Amino acid sequence: MKKNLLALDLGKGSLGIAISRSGMFITPITNLRFHAMRFEEAIDYLKELLQREKVETFVLGLPLFPSGDPCEMTEVVHDFAKLLEANFPSVPIVYQDERYSTLEASSLLHEQGKRSKKQHKEIDAAAACVILERYLRSISQMD
Repeated sequence: MKKNLLALDLGKGSLGIAISRSGMFITPITNLRFHAMRFEEAIDYLKELLQREKVETFVLGLPLFPSGDPCEMTEVVHDFAKLLEANFPSVPIVYQDERYSTLEASSLLHEQGKRSKKQHKEIDAAAACVILERYLRSISQMD
C-alpha cells in the first residue's frame, strides 16, 4: 500500500497541496500563493513541509486539454517537476491527469456550503485532494 503521498496542483502563481499519510484518507494542507512563475517560493515552502512530513511520493497534477493533448500548462508542470527532482531527488514523482479537478473541487466545496466567491482560499488544495483521490483510485487503494 502506498502512503505518505503529497499531491500538488500547480498554477502559475499558486500551489494546492494535499496529503495522504495512510494511503486512504486525504487531508488538504494549503493553498500556497506566490509571485507568478516564481516557483522557487513554492520549493522553499515544500522544503519546510518535508521537514515536518514524511513524503514518499509526489503526485503531480498534469493539466491537459479535454482531448488529452498537452496544453500550455503541461510544459510548466514538467519544468516544475524538474525543480522537484533537483531539490528532492529521493522522492519519486507520478503524474495524475487533473482535467476538471478544479470544477470537481468547486462542486465539492459548494456541497459543503461554500459559495463560489468564498472558495478562492481553498480551491487549489481541494483540487489537490481530487487529484490525490483519483490517483489512489487508479492504483486501487480507494473505492
